[in-house]
Amino acid sequence: MVGMTNFFLGNWATRIYLGAIAVLVATSAVPFAKICLIALSAPVAVIFAPIYLLGTGWMTTPMMALSVTAGVLLNTLLINTIVGKVGVFRGRRA
Repeated sequence: MVGMTNFFLGNWATRIYLGAIAVLVATSAVPFAKICLIALSAPVAVIFAPIYLLGTGWMTTPMMALSVTAGVLLNTLLINTIVGKVGVFRGRRA
C-alpha cells in the first residue's frame, strides 16, 4: 500500500495535478468545473465528453465519473513516467 501511495503522490507534478483535480471535484456543482475536469483528464474523458454534455439519460453521470477517473489514473501514470519516478517493476520469484 505504501508503494501505491508513493507512486501516486511521489513527485511535485503529480501532487499539483491531483490537487487541481480535487479542487474541481469539490466545486463540481458549477458546470464550468465539470468541463475543466473533462479537459484535465483528457484524452480518455474527451472520448465520452460529447455523450455527457449532450445527453440527458441516467447513464451520463456515471459515464462522466468513470471516464474522468480513468483519465486521471492514466495521466498520473504518464506524469510519473515523464518525471522519472516510476520504479522498476520486479516480478515475484518463486
